[in-house]
Amino acid sequence: MLDISDIMTPRQNLVVVQPDATVDDVRRIMAEHRIRHVPVLDASGALLGLVARTDVLLAGSDGPRQVHEVMVHDLDTVDERSNVRNAAVLMLQRKRSCLPVIRDGELRGLVTDADFLGVAITLMEQLESVEPEPDEGDIPNEH
Repeated sequence: MLDISDIMTPRQNLVVVQPDATVDDVRRIMAEHRIRHVPVLDASGALLGLVARTDVLLAGSDGPRQVHEVMVHDLDTVDERSNVRNAAVLMLQRKRSCLPVIRDGELRGLVTDADFLGVAITLMEQLESVEPEPDEGDIPNEH
């Protein structure tokens, strides 16, 4: 069975901001790094919230706003040892595109819907590699 640690983006590869960053800062970060989710951490590194691309879009451009005004505070989280299937079910049920991965109160990484697409593609490729080739008689004629 796959664990979240097998598919997540680890903490050291994440771009994070502090709550006093501006929405424009996050917009630039997302464009520069081609990402859709940015964790918001306090000065000690504790997770305070998450800013998603939709939060940035909804914030619009009504003047300078800080991240803490638009970030999601009420986060669903998973542990890095969590089962991938259970995390996928949680994301579907709660309509989340991203789950922070937490262990002992510390941000360990993020798992996103794109990570689950990667799993799906790998599984489809594995299925295709074990499916038997069609017999010549199974191929429809093109008359």
